[in-house]
Amino acid sequence: MFTMLTKTILLAGVPITNQTLYHRIRFVVGDSAAFIEQIDEDNRRQSTLLVRDIEMDRARKHARAHRVACAADFKPESGLSGDRDTALAQAVAECLRRSGVRTVTTDRTLPYIFAHHVQQAGIGIEYDGELGVIERRVKDDQEIEALLRAQSMTQETMIMACQMIARASCGRDGILQHDGDVLTSERVRRTITRFLIDRGYSAPHDSIVATVPHVADCHHFGTGPLKTGLPVIIDIFPFDEQSRYWGDCTRTVVHGEPADEIRRMHAAVVAAKQAGIAALRPSVTGEQVHHAVAGVIQQHGYTMSRGSTRGDEDSPSMRHGTGHGIGLDVHEPILLDDGAGEILKGEVFTVEPGLYSGRFGGVRVEDMVAVTDSGSRILAPFHEGLDWK
Repeated sequence: MFTMLTKTILLAGVPITNQTLYHRIRFVVGDSAAFIEQIDEDNRRQSTLLVRDIEMDRARKHARAHRVACAADFKPESGLSGDRDTALAQAVAECLRRSGVRTVTTDRTLPYIFAHHVQQAGIGIEYDGELGVIERRVKDDQEIEALLRAQSMTQETMIMACQMIARASCGRDGILQHDGDVLTSERVRRTITRFLIDRGYSAPHDSIVATVPHVADCHHFGTGPLKTGLPVIIDIFPFDEQSRYWGDCTRTVVHGEPADEIRRMHAAVVAAKQAGIAALRPSVTGEQVHHAVAGVIQQHGYTMSRGSTRGDEDSPSMRHGTGHGIGLDVHEPILLDDGAGEILKGEVFTVEPGLYSGRFGGVRVEDMVAVTDSGSRILAPFHEGLDWK
């Protein structure tokens, strides 16, 4: 039997889009669901998952919860609304009331419809901005394997795309041709998307295939014909439909011979990435990792110019942080950037320094890196040069 309750946690939303709720229950459903976890003074836990009635059997087989129920199991005296989401929120409030709960703790993702009905039942709500965050930051072995799988597919796709550019033919005007047609950023991007879909992955956000002049804006998706001698940044971040984890990798490819300045930029970016990975270990801060990267960029004669997208014609610069956490979302806490806090064993980050210029073009090289007991390791390392023939 439970002794006195010390805390009740409430998470709610649609698990297919609310990744904190999904991470807790590991059950995919496209309708609203709610997870209630009661914790007693001996730290024993009892959880209830509320889902649609037609999802109950599947949830009992697959969801991480002690009990599965539906809205009809907690019908208040006033009855349930005919609106499905409202009815579930009413049932959550009634479930809490019957359990004698006076206050619940919730996270940053709780939809207001649930907060409203819980409060209407006279139950207080306490907000915990870190609830679910640490749990998602620190990956278990299963999650690391899922990320490795996604990154391996990203790598396979990257090789295909870079070779498509590197092996293209070139007209007298310097514009690349592939299978008799002009090779554009859009065409490469469509090829990437088809390649991923055929292998059980999707690209909810378009891949980046960018060259001069758009690459001066380091998150421009890229548009127009690709040309020989100019660097093309390719950033691919696919979603694994099976595991629900993401890949994220960037490489730079040049058709033909790169200019000396691009070679220098590439050498600086690769050295900065190596410095960032070497600095990435438990107990250091994300800010320290970013400063290690920035220091190498500056040692190579380049500058940091945060907030700029104009593209300094003469001075390529790095215009963003070093990287970000990754998992069930492609961008997760914490950042590797100014002000970032302590790094934990089991976290997974991207390390992605880059240099950008509207005149010379851009170079970015990005790997996914897992934090180990004493350092870090690249997940699925592979070729990082400019030549992909």
